[in-house]
Amino acid sequence: MLKRSPFRLSLVAVMVLSSAITYAEEIDMSGFAEETSSSRFDDTPVASVEKDKTSEDSLLDGFSDETPSGHFDDENRNDISEDEVELIAGLTGKFTQFASYSYSGTKPHNNLTSLRTSLLLDYEHKFENKWRFKINAKTYYDTIYDFRDQSYSKDELNEFQSELRLYDAYIEGSISEDVDFKVGRQVVVWGRSDTIRITDILNPLDNRRPAIVDIEDLRLPIAMAKVDWFVGNWRITPIAILEQHFSLNPPFGSAFNPMPNPDLMEKNYNDISYALSVGGEFSGWDINFYATRVRDDVGYVKVTPVPTLTHDKVNMLGTALNVLSGSWLLKAELAYFDGLKYTSTQNETFQRTDALVGVEYKGLADTLISYDISLRHMNHYDPRLLNEINPLEKNTYQHAFRVSSDFMNATLQVNYLISLFGEKLDAGGFQRAWVKYELSDGINMNMGVVDYIGGSPLFDTVQDSDMIFADISYSF
Repeated sequence: MLKRSPFRLSLVAVMVLSSAITYAEEIDMSGFAEETSSSRFDDTPVASVEKDKTSEDSLLDGFSDETPSGHFDDENRNDISEDEVELIAGLTGKFTQFASYSYSGTKPHNNLTSLRTSLLLDYEHKFENKWRFKINAKTYYDTIYDFRDQSYSKDELNEFQSELRLYDAYIEGSISEDVDFKVGRQVVVWGRSDTIRITDILNPLDNRRPAIVDIEDLRLPIAMAKVDWFVGNWRITPIAILEQHFSLNPPFGSAFNPMPNPDLMEKNYNDISYALSVGGEFSGWDINFYATRVRDDVGYVKVTPVPTLTHDKVNMLGTALNVLSGSWLLKAELAYFDGLKYTSTQNETFQRTDALVGVEYKGLADTLISYDISLRHMNHYDPRLLNEINPLEKNTYQHAFRVSSDFMNATLQVNYLISLFGEKLDAGGFQRAWVKYELSDGINMNMGVVDYIGGSPLFDTVQDSDMIFADISYSF
């Protein structure tokens, strides 16, 4: 199979961006997949912000990524304006209709591939003592599976036809002037990159439809109990992870995972894991240190006595740094993992060192330009790791370049992202161009195109899954 050029859709991307800019310039200036604006650091306690304590967000005021993020951000109300009338005090929601069209896929994953209708409900209650309770859930149903007479796998139908899922469910508040507490299902974001995960390992991801939305939209809340203790410019955050869940991957037989289901057993875990973050913020820069012992999200197949997908515990030590200088933001992350296991070497453990450097520029009006590059290095590399289902090289590189611009008083946003693997950008990846437009109060539209780029065994299997997608949502 011929590899695609990494810039196969460059012309399409340019056309999408140019059309949106022209549209913005012609309209009177006066007059995406279920996203929520959020701050860069979702673990900033609300209570600490109210007390005007030092927070990771304040350093980046006016510089934070404007790309809509997370399923549910603690600082926002799912893109719902406070001016909107609530049917029930504290209850808000969002109704979304999503559609996608695969113009190069093969049956049954070609032409119109999704007509998903979803409903998000969010309830929040603030007590007189400033404590807060929040809960939200989402359900969807995809009617494409009802009227397309195609042969879909059982796994795909189970995962994509319908779902009801609980997301956030927590209570938080201040124990004392310097101590905040939060317990329940929540998202805790570590690290600095908006595209590549290095130290951000506490929450699993929903990877079932890869590259359609950003990482911020993919994090799945899990039950945790955390304490934020403020000491001068420092914040000390011990965390107990109370439930063990792992990232959701494309179902077997779907466009993004055409393999048949191997029917592996999968262990369930009910133990508690622990994590610690210590962060400080200073004039023009901030830094965080991380330590955790958690179950490996990827896992490996333990062959005997019965083939079982197993997630053993691994140790991680890491750090993340931001340095702000004028219109430039420099960022770096470093993580060391110990105790990793793989199927081909299941009786041995490995160490891996991950590093990232990145830069963001906001010197152009209403525009963010960023570039991140990461390296994952297998210490004491063993050639047997090439026998994994997804072969593991000694060094794995990933690049991510992003441009985002706002027009018409931030009611129109034009975006482009390309993420490529390999030292020479030749090991596959994807590129996505999309436009978001606020039609009116509470009504938003999102449309774009995704191109999957071959170059590795993993990406070669999905490179014909390119698609056009669009959704329209109503918040109430």
